[in-house]
Parts: sequence; C-alpha cells; structure tokens
Amino acid sequence: MPFSEDLQEKIFDYVYGHLPSEEWYDKRFYTFIKNDNLRERLIIEYKNSRVIYKIFEGLQAKDELLLAQIKTQVIMYVSIQEAVINYGLFDIFEAKRPVQDLLFQNRNTQIMIPSHKKEKLVEELIHDGKEILTFYKEKKPVDKTKIRYDQKVEACFRLNLIDIQLKEDLIKLYKYRNTVHIESELKQNLDYNLEMGNLAYRRVEGLSMQLTESLKNFI
Repeated sequence: MPFSEDLQEKIFDYVYGHLPSEEWYDKRFYTFIKNDNLRERLIIEYKNSRVIYKIFEGLQAKDELLLAQIKTQVIMYVSIQEAVINYGLFDIFEAKRPVQDLLFQNRNTQIMIPSHKKEKLVEELIHDGKEILTFYKEKKPVDKTKIRYDQKVEACFRLNLIDIQLKEDLIKLYKYRNTVHIESELKQNLDYNLEMGNLAYRRVEGLSMQLTESLKNFI
C-alpha cells in the first residue's frame, strides 16, 4: 500500500530540498565530459544516490538499515568514479604513454620447434629434469575490461590528473565496493561505517574538481 499523498509530499520536499540545483551540475559536475549520454547518466546516478541517502537519513537509519545505506552509497558512488576514470583514460588520454602501457602489454609467445630440430636441442632444453620451452616477448593488446581498476587509477596519477591522496582513496573505495559480496565481507570482517559512505560521496565531487583543474594543463 503506498504512502498517503501528504506523506509522499513531505518526503519529496525533504529529499529534493537538499539536492543541488540544476545550475550546480551545469557548472561543477564533470563538465569536461563531452559524451552527453554518459554525463547525463552520471548526473542521474548521482541524484539517485543523494535521494536514497536522504531517505535513509530521514529515517535515522540504524543497524541493518544503516548497513544498507552505507553499502548503497559505496556501490553507486564508486560506479560513477569508475566510469569517469575510464572516460578520462580511454576517451581523452588514450594516446599517452601511461594509458598505452595499460592497453598493450608484453606477452610470452611460445615458439614451436619441429620435432626433428628439437631432437638436436634436447640436451640443452632440459634443466633439472624439466623441459625448457622457447618463448619470445611481444606487445599485445589488452581487453580494456580486463585491466585492473587500481592500475587505471595509477595511470591517472602518472598523468598528474589526481593527487596521491585521491589515488589512495579511490583504490580503497573500490575495495570496499568489491566486498558487497557477503562471503567477501564476512571473510574480511569488514566493519561498514558512516565514514565509508561519506568518503565515497566526497570523492565523487573531489574527482570532478581535480580532473577539471588538471585538464587545464593539457589545453
């Protein structure tokens, strides 16, 4: 059964009365992103995160509800951070060396030696009773989805897009995000607290500010 219209109106007034104005998004929220669909989705995700948080705050969430509040914040805010990091690296700075180092990495490729030639090398290709195989190294493209997040954040740091404190916080928050799996959370004995959610919230705005300022050096 839905809330009464009067209660719904009070909740909406409380929640949306604390959200930034549209002008704030136009001037301060990842304005360097030229992909309109991505930026619009980031704004929606941010608004939804704030709405959910304000509802929990209005309920003065405790215990199980507080856990839900914090985990929801971490998941939603980190998803924004990850999308922005990907955009910065692969849409703006893909040609830069730190990004190329992510996209193309050395891989070992085995050289197959014909049997009649291998017979001549058998003594040299055996060490301590184990066969030694022949390889050469070559640069091969890496699937972007397989690149670790901490490596991408490190690349942003190498490009001087973010400072070391933001780098450490982004990596820490991603680890928090990965503990949404109950088994992982219990294994790590992670204690969810308000500071986690607050950090995730602050670092969404902090990432926007640092990237906006750093990009001025590349104009």
